[in-house]
Amino acid sequence: MQQKKCFDLGVVVGRFGHEHLGHVSLFEASLMLCKRTLVLVGSAQESGTLRNPFRVETRIEVIRETYPGYSDEELTVRGLNDLTNECDITPDWGKYVRSQVEYHKHKFANLMIYGNDDNRSKWFAPEDLVGVNEFIIARETLPISATMVRGLLTIGDEKEWQKVTPQLIHCMYPRLRDDLLSVPIYGEIYNRIRRTDMTLDDFMSVYKELEEQDKQKKLAAIVKMNEN
Repeated sequence: MQQKKCFDLGVVVGRFGHEHLGHVSLFEASLMLCKRTLVLVGSAQESGTLRNPFRVETRIEVIRETYPGYSDEELTVRGLNDLTNECDITPDWGKYVRSQVEYHKHKFANLMIYGNDDNRSKWFAPEDLVGVNEFIIARETLPISATMVRGLLTIGDEKEWQKVTPQLIHCMYPRLRDDLLSVPIYGEIYNRIRRTDMTLDDFMSVYKELEEQDKQKKLAAIVKMNEN
């Protein structure tokens, strides 16, 4: 007997660059609880960068590869551009997300599924969530990040990468690694840490340094835009 779904439309928003088992836990929750699921893949306009090296088409393909048995109506995966950049998270962003959900599904979510509580509280003004249920899966449940996944690709640790990614995408490892290392900033990271005993800690040390520089540039861009 098929389990009755509690909600009509579940929505999951993230950059998913690229998908790992933590993301899968969000998708599975929505697919279990909702008749339809919409996954919006953020920063869709950006690729070849530190935070978003993969093209949105690749990020979407990876997710779809994980769920071959679901129709596009049951599981819809679409790109979502930033308002300005990924650091610009305000209630205006929440209104924009809402408008994009309504564009794709002609209604807003009955259930929003999040990976943590800190960021999502900044997304929406209270009035934009009236009548909307929320489901939060703490990151501590599966302490994995897309940065970690990209780090494992960079250092070439396929076995550890397989442990934190869904089995159905394991065949994509060579392509994803090639795509990643073709991005200049990741080629730079690889060359900085390149040696026979590269570790994930080596990657993270360099990545965090570059990430902080990237964040400051993006925050400065937002300040400049607001001043104008």
